[in-house]
Order: sequence, then C-alpha cells, then structure tokens
Amino acid sequence: MDKGLFLKGILIVAGMFMTLLDTTIVDIALPHMMSAFDADADDIQWVITSYMIASAIAMPVVGWLGGKLGHRNTYLLGIGLFTVMSALCGAAPNLNTMILGRVFQGIGEGLAVPMTMTLLFELFPPEKRGTAMGMFALGATFGPSLGPTLGGYLTEHLNWRWIFYVNLVPGVLVVYFLTLLLENVKEKEVRPLDYLGLSLLGIALTTLIIALSKGNSWGWKDEKTVVFLYTSFISTISFLLWEVRTKYPLINLSLFKYKFYTYPVISLSIFGMGVYASYFLLPLYLEKLRGYPTITAGEILLWPSLATGVVSMVVGFLIDKKVISKKLSVIAGIVIFTVGTYLQTKLDLDMNKLEIVIYLLPWASGMGFFFPALSQISLGNFKGELLRQASGLQNLLRLVGGSVGTAISTYILISSQDKHLVRMAEKVSSQSPQVISFLTEVKNHLYYEMSTVKPMLSEKANAILGMLYTKHAFWHSFEDAFFFATVCGILTLIPALLVEEKHEKSLNADSNFNSNGKLGRGAPEPN
Repeated sequence: MDKGLFLKGILIVAGMFMTLLDTTIVDIALPHMMSAFDADADDIQWVITSYMIASAIAMPVVGWLGGKLGHRNTYLLGIGLFTVMSALCGAAPNLNTMILGRVFQGIGEGLAVPMTMTLLFELFPPEKRGTAMGMFALGATFGPSLGPTLGGYLTEHLNWRWIFYVNLVPGVLVVYFLTLLLENVKEKEVRPLDYLGLSLLGIALTTLIIALSKGNSWGWKDEKTVVFLYTSFISTISFLLWEVRTKYPLINLSLFKYKFYTYPVISLSIFGMGVYASYFLLPLYLEKLRGYPTITAGEILLWPSLATGVVSMVVGFLIDKKVISKKLSVIAGIVIFTVGTYLQTKLDLDMNKLEIVIYLLPWASGMGFFFPALSQISLGNFKGELLRQASGLQNLLRLVGGSVGTAISTYILISSQDKHLVRMAEKVSSQSPQVISFLTEVKNHLYYEMSTVKPMLSEKANAILGMLYTKHAFWHSFEDAFFFATVCGILTLIPALLVEEKHEKSLNADSNFNSNGKLGRGAPEPN
C-alpha cells in the first residue's frame, strides 16, 4: 500500500478516535466534576447527555455541509471545533460553561465521524477499502474502550481537567497535517439546507435521548418521560412526512430503496443496541460487582479492544484479497458476536482477570468481522452527496440504536435485581442446615477474630447474609442484561441474511440529485 495513502488514513482515523474517546473518558471524572461545580447527580449527567444530543443532530447536516465546504474542510471543521471546545471544557469555571463546551464538542464529533467514513471511501480505491474500514473499526472500537482506562489514569495522577486537555495536541496535529496532505474539493452547486427538517429532527432526537437517558431515574411511567417520548414520536412522524414532500430534504429517504443499504443499516442499528449494551454493562460488572479499581477494569477491557482492532485489520485485508466475501464476513461476525454475548452471561463472581479476558475475546472478534464488511456493502456504491448522506444517516441510526440498547440494558439490570432477590429468599430457607452452618461460622469469626460483642452477633451475621443475597441477585441481573445483548445479536442476523452485495462499478456520481432533491440519473438502480 502507498505509504502516503496509509498516513492520510491514519491521520483521519486518529481524529475520529479522539472524538469517540470522549464518549467514555468523561464518565470516570463525573464525581470530581460534581465536587468542582457543586452539582448534583441529575445536573452532572447533562455533561454526557448534551454531548450525545449535539452529536446526533449534527450528523444529518454533513450531507449539506460537505457540499458547501468540501469533504476535507467539513472534517477539519469538526475536529477543529472539537479541539477548541476541549480547551474550553478543561478550563470551565462552572457547570453551564462545561455543558456549552460539551454541546460544541458533540457537534464536532457529529461532523467528524460520518466524514471519516466518507473521506476513507473516497481516498482508498475499491480494492483497498477493506483495509480502510478495518482502520475505521479499530478507531471506532478502541476509542470508547480506552476511555475509562485513560480517564482513570489522568484523573488519579494529574487532574480531571486533563481528560479534555489531552485532546489539544493530537487535534492540532491532525488539522495541520491533513490541511497540508489532503486536497479539498467543493461542489459547484449545493442544494439549500432543510431548516424545518433539521428543526423537527432536532426536537425528535433531543426528546428521545433525554427520555432514554433519564427514563430509568425518572421512571418510565413518569409524566416527564411520557411527554418526552410522545414529543419524540410526533416530531419523528412530522419529520418523515415533511422529508417526503419537501423539494430539498435533509435526509433523502430514497436511500432506503437500495437493499444493499437498507438491510445493512437495519443490521447495524440492532447490532449497535447489543454492542452499546455490553459497553455499558462490562465496566459495571468489573467495578461494581467484582470490585476492581477503574484502572484495572480498563486494563481488562483493553485486550478485547485490541482483539477487535487486529481482527478488523486482518479481515479487511482478506476482503481486499477476496479470500472471504463481505456478506460471509458480516454473518460470521454476527454469529461470533452472539456467541460472545452469550459467554458474557456466564461471567460469575469467581473468575480471575485472565478468564474474563478469554470470555470477552469472541465478543470483540465478532465486531472485527462485522464492521469493516458491513460498511463496505452499505456505502461502497455511493459517492458525493449520496455518500455523505448515507454515512451520516448510518452513523445516526447507530447512535440511536446504542442509546436504546443502553436504556433497555439499564432497565433490565435495575428491575430484575429485586425479582432475583425474592426468588432466592423463596428457595433458601433460613432454617436450612447450610444457612445455619454459614451463620454459625460467621458468628465465630465475628466473635473470635473481630471481637464483636455477643448481643450484636446475630444482627451482624444476618446483615452479612443479606449482603450476599443482594450481591448474588445483582450478579443474576447482569446475566439477564447480557442476555439482552445476545438477543440483539440473534435479531441482527435476520436482516443480514437479506444483504446483497453490489459491485463497486455501480458508484454513483454527484448528479444523483435532480432538481427536486431526489435520486436522479447516475444513481445505482434500486434492487
């Protein structure tokens, strides 16, 4: 491979990696921000929620903005905005300033991530796109997984503000070198921006993400949650009706006429639910259930992330060499991922770190098979305006799917714990020989080793037994939540089996939009 081409690809992926790193690196610092800004738990969550909302709203705009500014400049605008706002977040004197910075950081990510895929597809020739998508998958999975480890290290050894300052040097270098190395090409004619469509979509996404983020704490039947979900539903319907009728739609729904795009995007959305569910659950399992420090938990999760990256690069190379087909890679990835999520249901209270890593490797390897091939199938036949829109919409649905998956897995984790506690209490009698023997041993330990006075022995022993019940109920609730990720893997297989590869020669030109903003001459034939 041309070294210059590879260097450009590395720089493009590095910028995206930096933005995705911030989706998880902030989590570890939230308690420190609460102390610094004198904020409560509900207020501090807006540091994360505002970032997700802004990113989701910005993604559909890349279709218009990429034509207006050019692909390179749109990407650099996203990375530059993200970098500047990282400095603002790091120096934020209060919570309002922090949230403002996070909003613009999210906009930067929303522009950069879809444009990363667009630039890679345009930069790499069809015979090298497997490698390019392997690089993309490496950045897309390694960033979120490294976040807790790096965040914990910076917070412990420096200061929580360094989780933002760490972006500054890489951001400046990426912008500088890509300005020199990449040519920017603008389109001669750019369609108007659909402001009403953007407003409706913004309302729909904002209310949906707030409802999904707050539903478990507010309660799913709470008036606020219901109002936000209802508003999101009405706004979404209004948005779709407007997009069908308007002359220049924000999102061209005609993209879904193509099976090579529709079925992969459906698969990606469902797959994203399972992936983000596991991303959410694994740190909780390691830190809250197993009691590992944050840095140790991050070290454990680092190995499956590396596995995803290595597998992605190898699979991308094999696809380029036509050793395996893209569809076979997608299906194999789903099957391996599903087996991996099932193994996650077997994570228990006694496994050592090595055993946990081994159990997580199939889950990680499945993602390495899935992502590079799926992106090639769904985007490989587009270019220009359609490529930008298809990439933006695909990443938007991935983000929404991940938000839904996180919300559902959180609900399962919380709601099933009491159910398991009741079942355990029903199955285990307090008068059983095993319980009596256990309580006797605990009392002896408390009396002879801890010097506990006799009147307190029974109370403390029963409290310890209750804690064990609670811990085991929490463990079984993780089994239920991980099984949800397994179900997502199984459901992903259904649309994936309908995926049809279309040869790269069908790439469409920038003339695909006619005067009505719909697909026109030069577009691939719908199949």
